[in-house]
Order: sequence, then structure tokens, then C-alpha cells
Amino acid sequence: MVRLLSYGILAMLLGLNACETNQANTYKLHVPTEGFRLDSELNEISGLHYYSDSIILAVQDEEGILYYLNSNNGQITDTYRFGKKGDYEGVTANKNDIYVLKSNGDITLIKRKKDKTKTYDFKNSKGFDFEGLCMDKENKRLLVACKTHGDKDKNDYIRIYEFSLRSMSYAKHPAFKIPKDKVSKLFSPSAIAIHPDGNIYLLSSTAKMLLILSSAGEILQKRPLFKDIFNQPEGITFAPNGDLFISNEKKIKYPTLLKFIK
Repeated sequence: MVRLLSYGILAMLLGLNACETNQANTYKLHVPTEGFRLDSELNEISGLHYYSDSIILAVQDEEGILYYLNSNNGQITDTYRFGKKGDYEGVTANKNDIYVLKSNGDITLIKRKKDKTKTYDFKNSKGFDFEGLCMDKENKRLLVACKTHGDKDKNDYIRIYEFSLRSMSYAKHPAFKIPKDKVSKLFSPSAIAIHPDGNIYLLSSTAKMLLILSSAGEILQKRPLFKDIFNQPEGITFAPNGDLFISNEKKIKYPTLLKFIK
């Protein structure tokens, strides 16, 4: 384990306190509570899900492998190969059912106890690119963040699709459409998660931004992500107590897992 230090010093050097600390009851994104350097197997880490006490599930976008990480130090405690090589972009779970998202929208259900998998397709996926998956237990569905729409003329909206856990299929229309001109033209989702309070959190690596939505899809906050800390944010998840975890792909130095508390 390599623990990352000196975030507080970095924040002071960059002067990153004006807009951050003035926002009451929010995460201080310029000063992670803890940070961990991840194993090189996770150079391309692309999705997170807080699975159980101190265990975070992760996937990377080259291998069909589930990684079990200790949330207290970032170390890999277990792995499970569920599929072939592919572009995997998100992971979430409901009890023993684990779901993994591919960039084309396909969702694989993994039942580890039975050692079985089943894949559900996103129809008419040509040109689409997906990069975020999370569990919405309240509405018995998965939320799937769309990075690029198949029709280039329709990329002026941030689209979040829904996959019903009742019918095990995608809804015909997106659950949420957020105009990019109200957020940022550069905003393309790289990860999605639901806070225990019900708000929806969307990461964008390209825009270096965290977008917070209400459960109805209304814009609540737009938070900057400083590139010195978030070199390539690709995964986000919450512990039941609200602790926030964000992962970064390697890009230049090494992959990281960052923890934030309010």
C-alpha cells in the first residue's frame, strides 16, 4: 500500500479554498481525506461500487475482471474473471447480483455464487458510448450515463438512460436529459452514483467537473475538479454513511483511489 500525502499542502499552494470551503455541507474536493495509490493492474480503472463493509468493487476497461478493493488502503483483496477482454466502463450491485457495463451499453449480470453470467443488450447501439452505471434501488432500476449519443446532432444533452430490474431491459427514452448549455459544452459523463440522500452525482473527466442533480434530475451544484488531484476521474461511489470515493486512471503517474468526507 502507498498512501498519498500532502493534499493539504497542495491545496494551500494552489489557493484552492475560496469557492470550496464556502459551500456548506459539501465535500471539500480540493482536500481528500485519504488517498491511495492503486496496483498497476488498475491503471485503466473505470468503475466503482461500494459493495460491503470496507470492500469496493472495481472494473477496468480492458479485462473482464472484477476487483475487490479494501476501502481502507486500496489494496486488491480478491479478483473474479467474468468475461473476455472488452471495454468495461461501470459496475454496480444489488446484494449478490453484480452488474457490469460495457461501452456499447451491454449490461452483464454476474451471479458469483452460481458462477453464472447473462448479458442484456442495448439495442441500436451503433455510435453510442456509455461510461457510467449505478444502482437506483428506490426505483428498481440501473442508471446508465451516456458519454456519446449515436446521433452526433443529439450530443447537446447529457443523457442518463434507465435499465429496469423488473423487465431486465432498457426503457425506450432516457430517464433524464440535461442541456449541456446549462452545465458545460465539454461535459461528457465518465461515472455516475447515487448519494444516500438520493441526489445523483455525475463525474466528467473531460470537463473536470462533478455535477450534482436532484432525484428528479434538476441541477443542484456544479463543482470544479482540479486536475492536479483528478488527473482522469473515471469512477465514483458512496459508502452508506455518505463517504465519497473517486478513482483516477493512471494517465501519467499511477491510478488512485481518493476518499472524501463532509
